[in-house]
Amino acid sequence: MKYILLISAFLLALSSVAQDCTEELLLQKPGFSKETRGSISGIPSADLAREEKVVATLQIMIKTKYSPMGVKIDFGGVYNSPYPKMQVNSYFYQIMACDFYCEDNSIKTAGETSTTFQISANGFDAEIYDTAQGDRSLAEGFNVMHDLPVEKDGFWYFNEKDVNLGFGMTGKSCSWLFTYNGKLPYSYVSKKEFLKKRRINLTKEMHDAAAGFKEDLKNLEMEKGLEEVEFKNDPEKLAKYMRGYNYTKEKYEKFQADNEKNYKPEFDKIETQSERPVDELNQPAIVARDPNANLTSFVFTNEKDPFGEVLIKPNPGYFNKKLPRSVPQFFWVNVIWNPNDPIATRFGEDVMKAVDFDTLKSMLGK
Repeated sequence: MKYILLISAFLLALSSVAQDCTEELLLQKPGFSKETRGSISGIPSADLAREEKVVATLQIMIKTKYSPMGVKIDFGGVYNSPYPKMQVNSYFYQIMACDFYCEDNSIKTAGETSTTFQISANGFDAEIYDTAQGDRSLAEGFNVMHDLPVEKDGFWYFNEKDVNLGFGMTGKSCSWLFTYNGKLPYSYVSKKEFLKKRRINLTKEMHDAAAGFKEDLKNLEMEKGLEEVEFKNDPEKLAKYMRGYNYTKEKYEKFQADNEKNYKPEFDKIETQSERPVDELNQPAIVARDPNANLTSFVFTNEKDPFGEVLIKPNPGYFNKKLPRSVPQFFWVNVIWNPNDPIATRFGEDVMKAVDFDTLKSMLGK
């Protein structure tokens, strides 16, 4: 009887412990870490050695003040292949944080995550090394970013913003930019520059549209010749085709005749905007699509507009070309987390406390 009571008490104790798997317990559970390394190709050995040394320094900085709690972290360096249009190599130190969670009264580790931390050397989340390409080149005319950083205490701070975490979830993102004193590795596009480029693009768009209508009419005539041969012994089918031909021809001819007239309001808008005071035209251009326009059109807006696009272009003068490509000339720090997840929120708060701003500034150009 005595042994039965002891066994029962032991099982009860085990049950009590198992039932203690709670969110509060997870937040207090020390995590563990694993180093990972991405594929590396095309990087000269001297540059790679220097980049790995920078990443190791960043890891020491974080490890000194951050201990994972409630998460398993994968950390390590990612080294991008050199890109001809970049004056420098880009590479980064990153952490992927997978939450602990309770399942069947035991602690499990999530197999995937949207919770990330990154310190990027010479890398940014917008294109700053090349001019706009493709559709963007013909629309805005320049590359874009979606918020303006504010300079504070020798670094640039980006406002917290909403980001897509996948699976229908929205998270938060915060970023900081560490640069040479008061400078930026990109340049803002002025309103005057945007209007000049927009006029050029709109002219090309109008000419392309006219050429398209001309080509449509040419193809229609070629088709007509073929159909006339095919239906030469069938007047009824030929008459039916000709009715469709005449309708289509009139439509394309009207498009062609009205082409310049359809574009005129947009050109007029550009001219009106170009007459604004010089001080205003020299301000950075923040634009948004005009939902009321029939053609692709933009209006000037401000950084508070959620649909606003800050226009940017390369600033090659920022970079010291005498330095090896692997030397960090700016750092971009970013953390992404789910604010509705206490463990992810704690990770974001704790890992940012480990970032030594002075250390990052002191590493620039070295």
